[in-house]
Amino acid sequence: MLTCLPVQACFGPKLFVGVEQGGQSDALFALVTLYVQEKTGVESKRVEIEKGQDPFALLSNEKADLVLVLTDEILDNTVFHIMGLPLLATGKRPLEELQFTTVLPAIRKLNRLLKYEDVARLVSRIDAGESAMAVARQFFMERRWI
Repeated sequence: MLTCLPVQACFGPKLFVGVEQGGQSDALFALVTLYVQEKTGVESKRVEIEKGQDPFALLSNEKADLVLVLTDEILDNTVFHIMGLPLLATGKRPLEELQFTTVLPAIRKLNRLLKYEDVARLVSRIDAGESAMAVARQFFMERRWI
C-alpha cells in the first residue's frame, strides 16, 4: 500500500555573516563563504553592518554568526585574520552547534592558504566592477582549492 504524505524541503544550515561595505570586506566575504560552502556544504547569508552600528552587537544579539571587522585588535573569538585586512570573529553558533563543526576548521585552513597580496589583487578587480563571487570562484579554481 502506498501513501502520500506532505513533505517540506529541507535545506542545509546557514551562517549569517555581518559585513561592512567596501572592497576588502566584499572580497573576504566572497572568499570565506564560497570556500566554506564548497568544503562543508554550509551556505552563508550576508548581514549588512550599517554605519555606526557595533558589529559585535550583531554577535551578542545573535543576529550574525560571524562578523568581518577592520580593527587593530586581535580578539579572543577571531577565527580568520590577515594583517591589514578585516578580521573574522565568531559568535556562539559556529562554536557550539553540531551542524557547524567543519566550518571553523575550513576557515582556519583558508586563513593559512591566503596571502594579503592575493586579496589585494582580488579587491582591485572587484573595485573595477567585477562580481566578488565570480572573482573568488575563479581564484579558487585557478589555485585548485575548490
